[in-house]
Amino acid sequence: MKLSHFIITFSAILIGVSALGQEENPLPKGERQRSKELPQISVIDKLLSIESALGTKLNRASELQWTKDYNQLYQRFRADCTPSRIRGEGKNTACTAMALGVKACDAVMALKARNIEALKNAADQIEVLARKLGITDGELGMANTVKIYANKGQWPNAFLALGRLQRDVLNYLRSNPEKTDQAVLVIVGGWLQGGRCVTHVINENYDDNVSNILREQRLVKLITENMEKLAPVFLNDPLVAEIIKSLPEIYKRVDVGLTAPVKQDDVRWLHATFDGLVTKITTSEKPEPPPAEATPPNASDSPAATK
Repeated sequence: MKLSHFIITFSAILIGVSALGQEENPLPKGERQRSKELPQISVIDKLLSIESALGTKLNRASELQWTKDYNQLYQRFRADCTPSRIRGEGKNTACTAMALGVKACDAVMALKARNIEALKNAADQIEVLARKLGITDGELGMANTVKIYANKGQWPNAFLALGRLQRDVLNYLRSNPEKTDQAVLVIVGGWLQGGRCVTHVINENYDDNVSNILREQRLVKLITENMEKLAPVFLNDPLVAEIIKSLPEIYKRVDVGLTAPVKQDDVRWLHATFDGLVTKITTSEKPEPPPAEATPPNASDSPAATK
C-alpha cells in the first residue's frame, strides 16, 4: 500500500471512530455536555486532497516529489512554541493548549516533508507544552518513538507513532473532567495552524476544484458549539473570545454547495484570519524594550562651542 493511501485511510478511521464514540457514550447526566465531541482533527486529509487536486498540474506523482513543497510550507509557517515565546509564556492554559495543537500540526508538516530535525524539534516542543498542561510520562511515551522512527527513515511508523502520541494526549485531557476544555483548545489550535497552511497553498494554486476543499460547514459548526460551551475562565480569555467571534464569518466563507468553489477573495480572507490568530497564540506579549535614549552631543562638539 502506498504511504499516501495508508495515511488517508488511517486518518479517516481515526476521525470516524473518535466522532462516533461520543454519540454512543455520552457524558453522564449532570455533567456539562457538548452536543458532540470534536474529533481529532488532522491537517493530513486536507493535504492529501490538495495532492490529489494539484498532482497533475504540478507534476507530482509520488510522496518524494511532494517533500520539497512540504518543507517549504513547513519553513514558512512553522511556529516556535517554546513556552517562553508563546502568548502567556506557558502560564496561560488556553494559549498553552492551543500552542500544543499548533505544534502538533507542525509535526505533521515536518513528517510530510521528511524533515528529521524538524520532526524531532516538534516532538520535543509537544512534550514540553503537554507537561505544562499536567500530562505525564505515561501519555508522552510515544514522543521518543516518533524521533526513533524518523531517524531510521521509517515514515509510516513515525506517522503512526505521531497519531498515537496525539491520541494519548487528547484521551488524557478528555478523561479528566477539569481538563476537557483543554482538549477542545488543543484541537482548535491545530485547526487554525492547518487552516493557515492549507489556505496558503490553495490561494497560490487557486482554481474552483481545489478551493472546494475548504468546504467545511459541519466542522466549523461543531467547533463553534464546543467553544461556546467552554468554562467561563476560557470564555473570558481575550484571544479565545476573538476566535469565537471570528467563527460565524469563517462559517459564512466556507458555506458553499457540494461542488461549488470558495471564492479566491474568501480564501485570502480565511488565510489572513488564520494567520493572524496563530500569530497571536505563538507570540509572547512581553513589552518591547524602550528605545535607548540618544546620547546628548558633547558640549565641545556643539556649534556654540566652536564659535
